[in-house]
Amino acid sequence: MDKNRLIPGRRYLHVRQCMIGGILHEAERWIRCVDVTATGAVFSRDYEAPFELTDAQIARELREGHDR
Repeated sequence: MDKNRLIPGRRYLHVRQCMIGGILHEAERWIRCVDVTATGAVFSRDYEAPFELTDAQIARELREGHDR
């Protein structure tokens, strides 16, 4: 996804892959855009602390979807 299309307050589907025990796993979760920064954007999810994704991570891991 292009960072320039992010809208603060809107939710996006965060899809990422990680290797656990030699097996590739894919995780999905809904995250809310809090703020767009020069190097990426800040997101939050429920009761977790806000976290930042870089431009490269946004392009690779974020998907637009239907906001529930």
